[in-house]
Amino acid sequence: MKNPFTYSNIVTGPYFCNRKKEQDDLLEFIRASQNVLLYSHRRTGKSSLIKQVFLNIKHQSPDIGTLYIDLYGTTSEKEFMTRVFQQLNVLETNTDKLLNLLKSSINKFSFQISVDPATNSPTITPAFKSADESLVLKNLMELLVKFSTKRKIVIALDEFQEVGKYANADSFEKQLRSYIQQQSNICYIFSGSQQHLLTAMFQSQNRAFYQQASSYPLKQIETEHYIPWMEKLFNDGSLSISKANLKRIVERFENHPMYIQLFCFFLWRELQHESWNDQTVNMIERVMIDQKHLEYQTLWDNLSINQKKTLKLVLMNDGQNLFAAEELTIVNIKTASIVTRCLKTLSEKEILVKNGNYIIQDLFLKKWLALNA
Repeated sequence: MKNPFTYSNIVTGPYFCNRKKEQDDLLEFIRASQNVLLYSHRRTGKSSLIKQVFLNIKHQSPDIGTLYIDLYGTTSEKEFMTRVFQQLNVLETNTDKLLNLLKSSINKFSFQISVDPATNSPTITPAFKSADESLVLKNLMELLVKFSTKRKIVIALDEFQEVGKYANADSFEKQLRSYIQQQSNICYIFSGSQQHLLTAMFQSQNRAFYQQASSYPLKQIETEHYIPWMEKLFNDGSLSISKANLKRIVERFENHPMYIQLFCFFLWRELQHESWNDQTVNMIERVMIDQKHLEYQTLWDNLSINQKKTLKLVLMNDGQNLFAAEELTIVNIKTASIVTRCLKTLSEKEILVKNGNYIIQDLFLKKWLALNA
């Protein structure tokens, strides 16, 4: 049997762990055409959750159209619009119908249409050579409204914080908002992991998307939900692990789905040859950390001396009491203001995230620091 655990791809179906409440909540937002801001730390399963909800809709509510747009890596408004155009074939798979709709909807700019050999579906690419970008956006948003006249649509804009980094972000956000707030039969899911950027976009009064979506922070999957899911996947491969040991795995990796998937991937492989034992478990974790050594060493080397000291302070104190004089003395930091500046920089670098206390966002970086820093 193929190893059922995966850590580098989006997962759905039996490989997706629970989140039944989150699935129900998102579906309720969608049915009500209410925009939602979905955010959490990196690699905690946001994209998989969206894809799972879309899969549920396909099977249970085919009257709702779904459109998933991955904005990661986009650097401009043109790339944003191109990504959306290139996914429109999901809403209309018939090439002739899509082409006719485009011809009747698009004014004063041209586009290319080709066929994706992998899916045999039409792919649209707008041409911006002589076109005003505002006109292209206007046509695109009007086209989405046309799709939504026949059925409700949900559009997931994953890694939406990228929009806030565009050179003309302020202007583009205002234009985008002006169209979105008029689309009564379309629900938008704005998703991302850079919480400080998303917070600025949706909670700052001077930003266009201020309070334009209901905040929905994605919390940890509870241990009680992990255990039956893990147990079934191991049992399907005729590999038996006690519930107590499954619980130890979840706690060891602090309920983080990617690290649990990654550990179970390697554990599955090891259990083909030997039974569970603590030595094997420790060896797997060490191998996982060692694989990241060069990456973490480079990150560490590029930090200033005070940033390194601050990171050690966070590690030692579990993100608490970071300004106490006795704690600063231990790591040889002279003033609390230095810690304040370093915490800000480390947060901007996405090394730390504030969730009540300061947290080292990458669990394996935390484990690597404990061994090497």
